[in-house]
Amino acid sequence: MEESAGWGIQREAEDQNQSTESHKEANTSSGNENHNKRLADNIRAQLERVAYSSILSSYRIIHINRVPYHIRSVNPGAYTPMVVSIGPIHHFNEKLQTMEKQKAEYLFSFIDRVEIELEKFVSIIREMEEMIRCCYAETSSHSMSSDDFVKMILLDAIFILELFHKYSTGDWDGDDPLQPDRWMFSFVRLDLVVLENQLPFFVLEELFNLAFVDDSSSLPLIPLTFNFFKCFNVQNMDPENVKIEHFMTDLIRAFQLPLNPLLKRPTRMMVKLWYSATELHDAGVKFEGSSSICLLDLHYEKGVLKMPRLVLDDQTEALVRNVMALEQFCHWNEVCLTDYFIFLDSLINTIEDINLLCDRGILVNNLVDNKAALSMVKNLVTNITCSGMSSDFTIICKELNAFYKKRFHRWMARLSVTTLKNQYFNNPWRGAGTIAACLLLLLTLIQTIMSILQVAKA
Repeated sequence: MEESAGWGIQREAEDQNQSTESHKEANTSSGNENHNKRLADNIRAQLERVAYSSILSSYRIIHINRVPYHIRSVNPGAYTPMVVSIGPIHHFNEKLQTMEKQKAEYLFSFIDRVEIELEKFVSIIREMEEMIRCCYAETSSHSMSSDDFVKMILLDAIFILELFHKYSTGDWDGDDPLQPDRWMFSFVRLDLVVLENQLPFFVLEELFNLAFVDDSSSLPLIPLTFNFFKCFNVQNMDPENVKIEHFMTDLIRAFQLPLNPLLKRPTRMMVKLWYSATELHDAGVKFEGSSSICLLDLHYEKGVLKMPRLVLDDQTEALVRNVMALEQFCHWNEVCLTDYFIFLDSLINTIEDINLLCDRGILVNNLVDNKAALSMVKNLVTNITCSGMSSDFTIICKELNAFYKKRFHRWMARLSVTTLKNQYFNNPWRGAGTIAACLLLLLTLIQTIMSILQVAKA
C-alpha cells in the first residue's frame, strides 16, 4: 500500500509537472502568436501605405522627400530653408520658429478677408490628412499627432496663399516684414523653391477653391503663382501651357525648359566633351553669347558655339542644386538642366575658361571674383549621376570633339590674328619684345642676303 501510495504521489507530481510544462509551452506559443500577429499587422500596414502611395502616383502626386545624403552633403545649406519652413521636413528646425508668428498673423488676415469659418478649412485638411501624409517619406510627418499635423499644414498652406495675394494686390500692412522692399522677402521666395520645403499642390488648390470659388476678382491659383515667381519666368511662359507636378521647385524648372517641344528629345547617349573652353578656343572654336534666354538653347555650327547667358550670383547655386536634385528622382528620364550643367562643367576647368566665357558674354559673374565662379560651377554636379546626355548635347559634344582633333583647325588657329595677339602682344613688354625679335630676325635675314650677293659678285 505504501508503495502504491508512494507511486501514486510520484505520478501526481509528475502529472503536475507535465501540466506546468504544457501551460508554459501554451503561454510561450500564445506569446509567439501574439508577437507574430503584431509583426504581421505592422507589415500589412506598411504594405497598405505602399499600395496607397502607388494609387497617389497614378494621380501624378510626387513624394516630397529629403534630398539623398550623397547629394546633400556637398552643400547642405542649399537644401535647407533660411527663414521659413513649409511642411514637416524642416518644421522642427529651431532657427525657423520666428516665422511661426507671421504664419498665424497671415492666417488671421486670410480668414478675416475671405469671411469663411476656420472650421471649414480645418475640416478639409482633416479629410485629406492621410493622403497628405503619404506624400512625405520623412518619418517626422508620421510621428506627429493628427492635430499637430493638420495645424501645421493649414498654417503653411494659408501662409503661401496669403503671401501670394498680398504680393499680387500690394495689400501689405505697414509693418509687414515680407514686403518686397524688405530684406526678408527675397529669402522667403527662395525658401519656397527649396525641394524639401514643399506642400502638395492639391492642398493649396482645395483651400484656394474653397476661399475664392465665388470671387471673380481674384486671379486663379496658377497665374497668382506665376506672378509671385515672375522674376524666374525669363521666357514669359503662359500659365496655361505649364503643368506643375512638384509645385514650386518644378515650376522653376519649367521656366527654363524650351518653349518649342520639338527641342526636347529624350534619347540619351554616353558621350563626353573632352576639351575645355580655352582648349577649344585655341583650336579655333569661336564662343558667342546667344540672344536666347533659355539655357538649353545651345547652337553649334561650323566652328561657332552659341550659348545663352548664365548669371552667377548668390541665389544661383541653391536654385540649380534643388532643380537638379528634383530631376534626379522625379524627372530621371529627362534631366534637361542637369545635362546643361554637366556640359558646362566639361567646358570649365580653369580660371582662364571662366575668363573666356565671361568675355564672350556667356557667363555674367556677380560673385566675389572668377575664382568663386570656378568653384561654384565645378561643384554643382558633384555626386550627380547621369546615364548619358540628351541627343541635343551629345551631338554638340561629338562635333566639338571632332573639330578639335583635326590638326588643320589647330594650325589655322595658331596663325590667326587673335591668337598672335593673345600670345605675343597681351602686354606692352611682351609686345615690345616680340617687335624687337622680329626686327632682329629681319635684319639678320637682310645681312645674310647681302652677304650672299657679295659672294656672288666676287
